[in-house]
Amino acid sequence: MSVLKALRQRVAPELNFLLTDDPSERAGAIDGGWRPHLHAYHALLVARMFGAAAEVRTGDIAVISGALPPITTLDREPKHAWCTVGGVTPVDLAMTLARFPQAPQLRSPVTGEGPNGDWQVRHSEDEAILDQNIEGANELIYIPRGPSLDDVTRLLDEPGAFIPAAEEPEDLVARHGASVHAAIALHCFRCAGSGGRSVRGQASRDEAVAAIVARHPDARAEILRLIAV
Repeated sequence: MSVLKALRQRVAPELNFLLTDDPSERAGAIDGGWRPHLHAYHALLVARMFGAAAEVRTGDIAVISGALPPITTLDREPKHAWCTVGGVTPVDLAMTLARFPQAPQLRSPVTGEGPNGDWQVRHSEDEAILDQNIEGANELIYIPRGPSLDDVTRLLDEPGAFIPAAEEPEDLVARHGASVHAAIALHCFRCAGSGGRSVRGQASRDEAVAAIVARHPDARAEILRLIAV
């Protein structure tokens, strides 16, 4: 199974269960509940454990459809986040519209540009793409801002350097320890490629995270061994 296929089919559903919330309104704008930095963080680590070149990107997203009010990070913080994996961008496992039942739907998690279900995914290095005529279309537009990041050791040691505080599930680190993010990443890697057991049957996300942490007590060291940093 290719890395991108594993991310789409095995990793995205696991992360969506563990991380995605219902949409809400925050500071007068729609928050999709996606926690994109967390999804990108784990996607990067999983891709690197598979031996693929990968980096995380941050920037703006615009979700444009006549069936939805505007959803965008333009002129807002925090920004969106996604990955580049093996030269393919955007790889955005966070992006799901399943919790917007009135919206056209994606066929699968975003792993590259082009048609995806009822949507067209586009990536541009500048805002000129927003000046194009997209009336009547369903568009997901990604605009990177700033440098990419691929320092696995720093991401493992300082996840807060990349993950905004606003995206951290309430009390996740306090309840499950500082190694929780490494444990989730290793769990997703094993689900994707080596017979790991999904936790989506757990009664709650908190129970699922507790099970993941218990199964992977040395997650950081194991990830670094697999990546051979």
